[in-house]
Amino acid sequence: MKFKSHHIVLFMIMTVLSALSVSFTSSAENWLYKDGKWYYYYMYDEPVENQWITDSGNEYYIGSGGLMTTDKWQTDNEDGKKYYLGADGTKKRNEYTVSGDKFVGPDGTELVSFGKWREGAKKSLKKIISDLNKKNTVTSEQKQYLTYLNASNAAFALYDLNCDEYRDIIVINKDSDNRQVLDIQIWNPEKQEYYAVMESDFTSDEVAVLKREVNLGDVWLVISKDINEFDFQQLKAGEYFFQGVEHYDFGYNEYGDVVYYIDGIEYSANEWNSSLMYRRSNLGTEIMATYYDLNETTIDEQVDRFPTEDEINLFYEKDNE
Repeated sequence: MKFKSHHIVLFMIMTVLSALSVSFTSSAENWLYKDGKWYYYYMYDEPVENQWITDSGNEYYIGSGGLMTTDKWQTDNEDGKKYYLGADGTKKRNEYTVSGDKFVGPDGTELVSFGKWREGAKKSLKKIISDLNKKNTVTSEQKQYLTYLNASNAAFALYDLNCDEYRDIIVINKDSDNRQVLDIQIWNPEKQEYYAVMESDFTSDEVAVLKREVNLGDVWLVISKDINEFDFQQLKAGEYFFQGVEHYDFGYNEYGDVVYYIDGIEYSANEWNSSLMYRRSNLGTEIMATYYDLNETTIDEQVDRFPTEDEINLFYEKDNE
């Protein structure tokens, strides 16, 4: 059979159109961008509505009229959980929401316990600022001393003190030579709140310092008053409060002689000094924490920083107990 040239051209055009028609029909579901929003359709006049879809490995929720859901928590009708859809419409995992007020966990739902930790840390630290700036009744000598001391002289660290993997709060006087401790707060994951375990201010006649035993052992809080009184308190792994271990002090008897005491029991000067030296030598080293200026901007920056993978897993496990 012979074809004329125009018949051959017509035959080729029909063949191409037929192929294009098959291709379009086989992928009938399509995205449509209109007025700055994305829509998803089965066909031209048949939008996908109120259901989850998967496209190119990402999950989306398509609402009424085929509109793609963005920056919103969407409840799944099957499991009843709320999942977060980001600004690009995809279901998010392990990242902050657009507003930054919540964090999305590994399964796409809110990491609730992490949110409570953030709230607790900010509330506690900002209260410490208020307390340090508070004008208390002081002596004339203290008043002169306080003219240049307030929360701006303090620094804070978010550091795991009791080895439970949750970051606790340490506030120090950054202008002191020995990192004088002003406040310590321990996070209790069961109660979902911080416990204030040690509080001081710039006018206190006591100086508190922290030490940690080698290999991330127990933490020691040493509170001293002048040169004649020392209190040693210990925080054991997994606990939320310091426990008193030994108290050293000395005074004078009715004859003016120096009398030395350990936990209220009288000792000789040699025994007292030997015991005190031994106790100090076994305290460990300085806490290796990173401190930041105590102000609201820095607090928000540090508390809202991206959690580590270990922290995400820690809070996720807590949420799913």
